[in-house]
Amino acid sequence: MKAVTSREVIHNFSAIAARVAAGEELTVTRYGKPVLKLVQLPSTEPSAADQAARIRKALSFRMTAPYGKTFERSDAYQE
Repeated sequence: MKAVTSREVIHNFSAIAARVAAGEELTVTRYGKPVLKLVQLPSTEPSAADQAARIRKALSFRMTAPYGKTFERSDAYQE
């Protein structure tokens, strides 16, 4: 794990963020002592199964009012 100073982070934030986004783990030091650890966040993309479940749920909703009727705000809520 490589170390960078807090001053480097302040002055070169974009470059430091790009290094971390590429998978590098960095330790930020202040006065020679480690204070932070910068790591890449795990992916938050839903799995294929989760995405398929969301699509099925979205497609399961049906309009209960007749199709010729104009939409009213109260139609969006169940009574």
